[in-house]
Amino acid sequence: MTNYIAVRKLVDDAALKAGGSPESITLVGVSKRQPIDRLIAAVHEGLREIGENRIQEVQGKKPIVEKALIESGFDISLLRWHMVGQLQSNKAAKAAALFDVIQSVDTLKVAKKISHTAEDLGKIIEVFVEVNTSGEAAKGGVQPDGLIDLVGEMRDLPGIKLNGLMTLGPLTDDKVLIRKAFDLLAELRQRVDDSFDMSALNWHLSMGMSDDFQVAIAAGSTMVRIGTAIFGARTL
Repeated sequence: MTNYIAVRKLVDDAALKAGGSPESITLVGVSKRQPIDRLIAAVHEGLREIGENRIQEVQGKKPIVEKALIESGFDISLLRWHMVGQLQSNKAAKAAALFDVIQSVDTLKVAKKISHTAEDLGKIIEVFVEVNTSGEAAKGGVQPDGLIDLVGEMRDLPGIKLNGLMTLGPLTDDKVLIRKAFDLLAELRQRVDDSFDMSALNWHLSMGMSDDFQVAIAAGSTMVRIGTAIFGARTL
């Protein structure tokens, strides 16, 4: 067993408190460095969106998980695998082959490699643009003032569907600073909508993790990426 059901309820409660509906929040379970049996258990408890940070790990994990689920009678077409870790251009093609959603695109070079691989594979990959809203040098993501240009360059690339913005909250316990970073991403989505008339696309805002997802939902998040709160401490 995992804590998936309890965490889903906390997410639902946060959505209602923010004046939204539970159905409006997608919960991605981040299984980085988690035992395979925990991930399989979470799927049987209701998890459908799986997040991973590292190409090498998912290359080994995904086929084992899918084989076990098929043997149990589960329809694996219900699952979507999300790349949520930093993605270098030399790994972009591998990521495109493994994942349904790539949330950490922050350069045109990476986007083009994903596009080319998606075309070769005959698939459409959902991509999010990662934005550095905290100003922390150690974090990936395009700078806020470069977002509009990057979206303009990416939005017509074949093989990809531009479907949202993603950010990481700042490394702090100060909820005011955390909320400021999340509010900025919401403002940036509005700027993108205004610049390209994309409001009808209803883009996702992917922000919020185990320690700050309630703050993120209050700021307008539509997708949270939660690992340890669901699976417990990492053991691998």
